[in-house]
Amino acid sequence: MGKPLSWAVAVSLMGTMGAVSMVSPASASELFVAYPPDNHETVSDRIFFIGTADPSAPVLINGQVIEQRSRTGHFAPTLPLDLGENVFTLTQGDETLTLRVIRQPSTPGLTADALAAAASGPAFVPGSLLPASNLALQPGERVCLGATVLGVPTAASGTAAQVAVTLAGQTLTLEPQNAVDLPPNSAVLTNQNLPQVNSSLTRYEGCLTFQTSAQLGTPVYRLTHSGQSRVESAPGAVEILSSSRLQVAEVTADPGTARTGPSTDYSRLTPLPQGTRAVVTGREGDWLRLDYGGWIRAAETRLSSSTVPPRSTIRSVTSRQVDGWTEVLFPLQVPVPVSIHQTASSLALTLHNTTPQTDTIFFSNDPAVERLDWRPLLPDKAEYTFQFRGDQQWGYKLRYE
Repeated sequence: MGKPLSWAVAVSLMGTMGAVSMVSPASASELFVAYPPDNHETVSDRIFFIGTADPSAPVLINGQVIEQRSRTGHFAPTLPLDLGENVFTLTQGDETLTLRVIRQPSTPGLTADALAAAASGPAFVPGSLLPASNLALQPGERVCLGATVLGVPTAASGTAAQVAVTLAGQTLTLEPQNAVDLPPNSAVLTNQNLPQVNSSLTRYEGCLTFQTSAQLGTPVYRLTHSGQSRVESAPGAVEILSSSRLQVAEVTADPGTARTGPSTDYSRLTPLPQGTRAVVTGREGDWLRLDYGGWIRAAETRLSSSTVPPRSTIRSVTSRQVDGWTEVLFPLQVPVPVSIHQTASSLALTLHNTTPQTDTIFFSNDPAVERLDWRPLLPDKAEYTFQFRGDQQWGYKLRYE
């Protein structure tokens, strides 16, 4: 009792004429480094520094003068990194800044112990067996497994290694692939963002499918070479979810942080307003995959069971003026996932798991919004696009009520 029987997603829009003001984090005469932060971690073999200082005096990094600086004192040199901790000391006059940058191996688990183990023959790279944490998927969805092997002889030598995995009674021989690493996003700033192939590593991959819900257990990997075998189990177990009894996640955080994949390494999506409901279609570790495609931490949700997925229709749309904002209301039957796409002159709101029946939009005369357009995105989405007037700054807030 006490829960509302209907919902509306409210988009509050604010438009203001004028330019954006920028505030500098430090005075021009103060030694300041904006990037990297202290104890920064990277897999790149070099790091760039972005900072500023008094243009009339030299700036040194580990005793070497930074030669290239702008007329206003800004600098952005690039320095090489050794594996492990690197200490950089920047000085100008009596001012000193000390920063530590930790370079990690480009392949996780490729430690000195792993290299020593591979000296006697091919070995699994620690931490490379999938799944790395408990994994849950839909019936019929591909369960893709893989492992990285260090020190694999080539097939031309006649002694190539083989890797097989056994899961729930099914055994699959995995296919060798090149081990290709992508540098971090920051590598583009040092012109080193091209894929890197590690010739000492081989990635073995393959996929299975299971049609019925079950606890499949933990995959067991077998590496065979020259008549000898190494057997290891993956850290995570695999589960196939029920296709009839659904798990529904309700976002309890305000707002919930949605991402493109199951870790903070993946890009952020539009935050999900508190109250959003969606079917859980997969799990990996403590992350949930929602039916519209986004991932969210389980700790930001409340789970319940249902046989009915949260779905809504949408009809009329209205707006009202509230304390300097234009508030646009989209009445819904349940609070569905939303996403927003912004450009310099428009904002597009997409309602997922929603079937549009919109024939009427009532929109008050507004100084910021020129018009509101909409279109269906079949089979189960509706998109509403705000076109803004002229050159102006604007912002938005999003909530369920």
